[in-house]
Amino acid sequence: MERPCPLLTFFSFFFFLFLPCLSCPEYQKQALLQFKSSILAISPSFNSSDDSDQLQSWNSSSSCCGWGRVECRGIPRVVIALYLTNLFTGLSPQPQVASTILAPLFHIRSLKNLDISDNNIQGEIPGVGFANLSNLVLLDMSGNNFKGSIPPQLFRLPYLRELHLGGNSLTGKLLHDDEETEKYILSSTSNLKMLSLFGNKFSDAATTHHFRRE
Repeated sequence: MERPCPLLTFFSFFFFLFLPCLSCPEYQKQALLQFKSSILAISPSFNSSDDSDQLQSWNSSSSCCGWGRVECRGIPRVVIALYLTNLFTGLSPQPQVASTILAPLFHIRSLKNLDISDNNIQGEIPGVGFANLSNLVLLDMSGNNFKGSIPPQLFRLPYLRELHLGGNSLTGKLLHDDEETEKYILSSTSNLKMLSLFGNKFSDAATTHHFRRE
């Protein structure tokens, strides 16, 4: 009877020891599966849309770090980016999506980049939920149908550098003109470099452009 190779046994031990470190945390996986379930609940035909194959990989039998539209980094691996733009492109008409669908994503606090643009998401921006994502660097919510005012929690995210809110139905009044608005908003957080507010329904003219700080 051949004796097992010590070197093979050694590497096999470390492979199984570190295997969990190469998978995303279970709670993040479950949050994403819950998000997908919410999509299917409001749009049962989603599975037959042109882009549904990008979420077909989202299943309970694999690590979410290998899923489409998901990016992980670090050891242990954590989800750092979600590219959830144009989820309903292949559907006509596009479903009306309540902003409450985002709730599961607010549990993934390791997120740095979140793109939920062009999904016809409606309702007020859930500021309390976004406050949980304190590691965000880029947040793109453009091309939806968010209503109401911009929640102050967005401007308190300490690492946020880019905030895209253009093409929604946001209302309210910020400040008197572009210069005052830029000075106030870009000074409210030390890291915000770019803010996009075009195409909304603000009561002043101070929000028709991009604000950029080098």
